[in-house]
Amino acid sequence: MGISRPYRVDRRLFLRAAAGAPLGLLGCLGQSCGSGAGNGPARTGSDAPNRGPSPTPGPAVPVPKVNGGLNVQPLRCLSCAPTDADIVPELVALQLAPAYELGFDGLRITAPFSDRNSFLAAIPYVRAARALGIDAVVVLADFIGLSLARALFDEKRRPDVLRLYAKVFGVPPKPAAPGLGGLGPGGVGRIAFQVLNEPATFVGVPPDVYVRELLTPSFIELKNIDAKILVVSAGEVGTQAGPPRIRAMLEAGLERVSDRIGYHIYSPEVISLLSDHVRGIVWVTESGARGTAAHLPWVRDTFPEIEARIEDVTRIFYFDLFDFDRGIYRILDIERDAGGYRAIIESTALYSYFQDAVSRAAAGRPLLGFKTLVPDIRAYFATPEDAAAYDETLEA
Repeated sequence: MGISRPYRVDRRLFLRAAAGAPLGLLGCLGQSCGSGAGNGPARTGSDAPNRGPSPTPGPAVPVPKVNGGLNVQPLRCLSCAPTDADIVPELVALQLAPAYELGFDGLRITAPFSDRNSFLAAIPYVRAARALGIDAVVVLADFIGLSLARALFDEKRRPDVLRLYAKVFGVPPKPAAPGLGGLGPGGVGRIAFQVLNEPATFVGVPPDVYVRELLTPSFIELKNIDAKILVVSAGEVGTQAGPPRIRAMLEAGLERVSDRIGYHIYSPEVISLLSDHVRGIVWVTESGARGTAAHLPWVRDTFPEIEARIEDVTRIFYFDLFDFDRGIYRILDIERDAGGYRAIIESTALYSYFQDAVSRAAAGRPLLGFKTLVPDIRAYFATPEDAAAYDETLEA
């Protein structure tokens, strides 16, 4: 009778404290002023921002990180050939600007080992996001083929490949400004590496083999390189075929060889089928709904259901910001215009929902914009040394 808050909130406070969450966020959670998973939007029963009296504006502050994680693509050009090495700075900025200004605290992106140009294109996304205090999850997976999976299976190749990823993506950048609230060195975002993606589906690896022969040696190698690296296990398909595979991974010892346990959830029926008391923190690294009209209800209603029924979830990554398929998962489209490129908001209701959460958290304070903090995205681009490291590892 004396308990004033549900058990799940106290458990999530403990998990966030163990993971190093900012004290301000912990206080917010303790007062039930936000959603649990990934610092989700404060939900008051209305999608409209609080329009009450605002405090007197003071100095501009960083955008509050209140909307969890976001999946982005390593976009480098539009309608270009795979052999085209160009990386268009404007396209990188058009994705990173909303990732920051919509208040996301995590960014997830694939850096494919078999695709040199996309690998190098992922670098500015990761470095700039971390400089803005946003955690970056780099997915170690190929879009096509088995090159990376084979390299991680190979005990001779594996160390070199993982050292490449750690060297290129793991070194923390300088913070774009003081007080950005990241949990990494100097307030930048942390680096996390996810080992493959939906391995049974994309590379045909059974769950127990994935844990024993891929995840375990990769976890050990990455921790030997840098103990501060977070290792994220691969989620499996977010439909009803996924949970049995996740359970098989857990039975094979998944919890002992990952810092974050990855789930994918694309169907409400999956929620009750996933283990809700693992020995570790869960990140739902992909979750979304098909069809633009379903986006807002999914985030507003299903995200809280995930948080409530899977108590170890501390962050949910929305899928996704941009891709080339109109009207399915993406929030925005990117197209050419007379002056270069522009972003067109496609999922307007969801975009506004994320904006409103930021406005409520800002409470009338002026916010530092992306262009103020990142005046030239090219400062985070791959260097000749990065390209040389990739080429040497590929040829080894």
